[in-house]
Amino acid sequence: CSLFTPRVLRARVIRVLGRLGSKGSDERQQAASVAALVGGRNAQQALDMATRRFRVLPLDVLVVGDLQTNDDTGLYAKTHAATLGTCDAFISHSWRDDGVAKHAAMIEWSEVAVPREEERVPTVWLDKACIDQDNIDESLAALPIFLSGCKALVAVAGPSYPTRLWCVMELFVFLRMGGAHE
Repeated sequence: CSLFTPRVLRARVIRVLGRLGSKGSDERQQAASVAALVGGRNAQQALDMATRRFRVLPLDVLVVGDLQTNDDTGLYAKTHAATLGTCDAFISHSWRDDGVAKHAAMIEWSEVAVPREEERVPTVWLDKACIDQDNIDESLAALPIFLSGCKALVAVAGPSYPTRLWCVMELFVFLRMGGAHE
């Protein structure tokens, strides 16, 4: 039956995704709609859960070794609870890419993003730091909302970045919420 060809199914998914968050809803509601699609709950439940679980990492506690492996390096203990909208940047990256280069890119970003006269340490949302490693599935379902809770998206794109589904989804959510293409 031609109703279920990959091309037709792909077109249907694109239409559904394109309608998410329409009719005047705000960025967080749009992100909650995507999170609901990913996590199998309704948008309000996804938003409530993400609001309770949102954490940030002060960038000055991140070291190169933390980015060279996706193994637990104790970063979760260095995060703190935060309000959606207060995080400086969501870090989008692939664990398969070079950790030294990613760390250098984040430090370079921070020097531009937070001028010295502000005298504060920028905060970031980084997956292995801000996701409760004892409850990964629930936190991953809230990923779109966590992204909407950050002021900027910093895509640290190495060679494997465009091949990773989560990276592509993060870019989709960012753009869908009205993020600038730059």
